[in-house]
Amino acid sequence: MPLVRKTFEVVADELLARIDQGLLSPGDRIPTIDHLAQEFGVGKSTIREALSQLKAKGLIEARQGEGTFIKKRPEDSLSNVPLTVASDPASLMQLLEARILIERGCVGIAARMRDEQDLQNFEEIIAHMQLAIDQEELSRHYDIAFHMMIAQATKNPYLEQIMQGMSEAMNLTIRDSRSLWLYRGASQTRDLFEEHRSIFEAIQAKNADLAQQRIVAHLDHVRQALLEQLQKESTHETKVTG
Repeated sequence: MPLVRKTFEVVADELLARIDQGLLSPGDRIPTIDHLAQEFGVGKSTIREALSQLKAKGLIEARQGEGTFIKKRPEDSLSNVPLTVASDPASLMQLLEARILIERGCVGIAARMRDEQDLQNFEEIIAHMQLAIDQEELSRHYDIAFHMMIAQATKNPYLEQIMQGMSEAMNLTIRDSRSLWLYRGASQTRDLFEEHRSIFEAIQAKNADLAQQRIVAHLDHVRQALLEQLQKESTHETKVTG
């Protein structure tokens, strides 16, 4: 069943359309939150949510003391990560395997390269994640934003682009009804939050080895949850056909 679109998603789509149409170009400064809130007739929190979504897609970046800007994109040749996984459990499993390999490297670099602005961005995402523990849609959104932030903290635009492609694929998959595989109730979502917070704490401490251990454990837990669900479905199908 399709989800009802949130106001911040409508605003994010409008800003994305302006980028696609060239009304906002790489390097352009985005209007202030106050200005956008007045323009769209919404609250400031809605604008912050919309901008956070665009950050998760790697389209904008915050510069301390300067504002928020449209990002310059690296070579398009790195953006062709397959996105057709929404209804294919086998492809989702392959995606998770790829994420374990790539994100382990990313988080190690991020722990070494992160700066104060990165930490502020992480703290903002973590705070939003905690508030959204009981809100499936927002939890999903900030989960993606967190992993994109890891790529951003590496200061490597090519790693950012690779992660952006995988995050978009994961977003498509989680939007499917099978998102229940990964977020099975409030306790599961709280556990996922704590895992994200522990990864952030390792990045904050500049402990690359610990950050790598924690992100591998986190993604392996997601993989195990998927395997359990696939096994349940397989058992159910066997009983039905039998």
